[in-house]
Amino acid sequence: MLSWKLALAALPLTLMFIIPGLVFGKFMMDVIMKMIESYGVAGGIAEQAVSSIRTVYSYVAENKTLDKFSRALQQTMELGIKQGFAKGLLMGSMGMIYVGWSFQAWLGTYLVTEKGEKGGSIFVAGINIIMGGL
Repeated sequence: MLSWKLALAALPLTLMFIIPGLVFGKFMMDVIMKMIESYGVAGGIAEQAVSSIRTVYSYVAENKTLDKFSRALQQTMELGIKQGFAKGLLMGSMGMIYVGWSFQAWLGTYLVTEKGEKGGSIFVAGINIIMGGL
């Protein structure tokens, strides 16, 4: 039988790296959907310019079309920066795994030395808790 005491004490710590994953996952999906929409706008501008290249060239509208395309891609760049920031925060929040490991090591040591639990049961319970949280 594994250590239920360790599992009960360490379970709240697993929420500290489950919840950020869910929150950042939702945020990333929103940003990705906006990026797809923004790329669609830029692609539409490029497609129109290429399909009517003679009209663009004859009205000397290359710079206007280029500016329009650049403005459409500007939003995509800003969304990409937000996406990168969110990925960095998510990776940083994964440091909570180390907090969980350290708490389990401390509590496991206490349970083995003071409460007479088996070290193998403590070790396996700790790994199961962390892997279950991931």
